[in-house]
Amino acid sequence: MPAASALLVLLIVLSILGTMGLWYAIDSETAGSETLSRADAERVARQDSTDQRQEEDDRDASDDWGSDAEWGVDEATDRR
Repeated sequence: MPAASALLVLLIVLSILGTMGLWYAIDSETAGSETLSRADAERVARQDSTDQRQEEDDRDASDDWGSDAEWGVDEATDRR
């Protein structure tokens, strides 16, 4: 029985220490972040989405995967 009690105490202590460690990690990561105004945040968000959309458009333009030409389908014999 003493071993079970010691194990229970150890698990409680480890869970408390883990919670405190996680809190410290999150707190230290968010401590130095800069605060943007709403207008600046919207501008940054639009810029990011525009950059991402441009990358997707470039990838779609050069990618011919799944087209009829790739599958060998001839338009003249295509009977849809």
